[in-house]
Amino acid sequence: MDTATLRKYSNDRSRYAVILVLSVIVSLVTIYCLVNGIQNVFPHMYYVPIILAAYWFQRNGVLYAAGMGLLYLGFVILITGYNPNFVVAAACTLVAFIIIAAVVALLSMRISTEQREVEISEKKFHSIWEQIQAGIILIDAQSHEIIAANPEAERLTGYTEKEMIGHLCHKYICPSEKGQCAICDLKMTIDRSERVLLTKSGGSIPVLKTVKIGDRSILIENYVPLPVPGTTETKSE
Repeated sequence: MDTATLRKYSNDRSRYAVILVLSVIVSLVTIYCLVNGIQNVFPHMYYVPIILAAYWFQRNGVLYAAGMGLLYLGFVILITGYNPNFVVAAACTLVAFIIIAAVVALLSMRISTEQREVEISEKKFHSIWEQIQAGIILIDAQSHEIIAANPEAERLTGYTEKEMIGHLCHKYICPSEKGQCAICDLKMTIDRSERVLLTKSGGSIPVLKTVKIGDRSILIENYVPLPVPGTTETKSE
């Protein structure tokens, strides 16, 4: 088993244990209350395990709710006798258990679907972020602090992402002075413009730079290295 499968198995075991304990407690309280002539309030205790089961186990949670409703109905008939009023009330409670469990299960399934879609999107983004052959650096447009950098940006600058995060881009990776940002201060458009990228060694490399403003005022800076002047590329025949 992989780590994710083991984690899911462990979580399921814990959840089953919680539902079992709650079921036993609710059953004992039901017996005590019915024996002592108490008919109200305590049935609401059933909602705790029912809602948890429906949220955690979805369709199986609805079946659990039906089972708990039948158990409650059975307790009412066995302990209080066949009193029509009590039986009808217990049957209505059973129906309420199932309806509530069904609604919670549907919401849980919708949440699970959305979570899976987010996970798939995150995996795709992570794959692109890691493998794309262009340096990408994310910068806070207000503070100009670097907040993220992909592996290609690390290779181009010589810095690790950890070293870059929190630093101002001015005079660190960008030669512009503070207050002279081409995007934020000078309101320029940079789209595949020839610029230089400062490196850890104290030098610079020529790049094609593109800057876009993303959500939450984040500058998305894209760097594609250009051939260094005076060098030639060797092509295979």
